[in-house]
Amino acid sequence: MSSTASPSALFVYYKVPHQEHAQYLPKISLLTQEIQSRWPHLRFQVMQRPESSADGLETWMEIYTHTEGITPEMVSDLQELAVRLGLPAKRASEFFIPLALY
Repeated sequence: MSSTASPSALFVYYKVPHQEHAQYLPKISLLTQEIQSRWPHLRFQVMQRPESSADGLETWMEIYTHTEGITPEMVSDLQELAVRLGLPAKRASEFFIPLALY
């Protein structure tokens, strides 16, 4: 991992139409396989909000963690991979770091 690694957790969230939920599950499986192949030490989890919005959209969140951090190149590659696999292109990303307790 390069010295330009970013904080250790990346959260990516996006909306999926509730009626298309089942159609996105195989895409998440493919994403999981690609991640394990390319970055074996990158931990990946997908979660969703328990309720849909009034307009029938579910919010899904991909959570990425790596003990040595996540590089800008990884973020770019993950975005391109997700879109190529058919996941929504409109994705919001945020980094978080462990809380420093003094």
